[in-house]
Amino acid sequence: MLQLKKIDHSNWLACIELEVKEEQRQFVNPNIFSLAEAYVHSDANTSEAEEYYRCIPFAIYNDDKMIGFIMLTYEKECDFDNKPAYEIYRLMIARDDQGKGFGKEVIRMVLDYIKTFPYGEAEYVYASWHPVNKVSARLCLANGFAVVGEDEEDGAVISRFSI
Repeated sequence: MLQLKKIDHSNWLACIELEVKEEQRQFVNPNIFSLAEAYVHSDANTSEAEEYYRCIPFAIYNDDKMIGFIMLTYEKECDFDNKPAYEIYRLMIARDDQGKGFGKEVIRMVLDYIKTFPYGEAEYVYASWHPVNKVSARLCLANGFAVVGEDEEDGAVISRFSI
């Protein structure tokens, strides 16, 4: 059974050891980078005045085995539309656990979590991917995301899901 668990002292090392397939490394930052980013944007390092951006990292478990990592963000003024929004910022399934339908199920779980508005209300959830990354495109589009544009800086495809 799939479940999301907070990253903590008991699982952070296992999380940074997870790897994707060699050809996918161009599409996703290493988990250690994402965890560092989450720490920088955590309550421990952000004043009340800066509470506009939050990273929400989770380990993905299948039963007792960690099989992936996902990080959401919440922004009070999203870059895409200047309104409060969530974003699926990072998602990776470990190389040996890919192709088993875990990604699609994780997206559904995350959307259910976001609908509880843990950091604030929002109308949309965003996700983006490199145009060559057909797996991410299929994963998001199959879960109800619709393409709404392209990032001018890096050419990433931007998609949106209405909550």
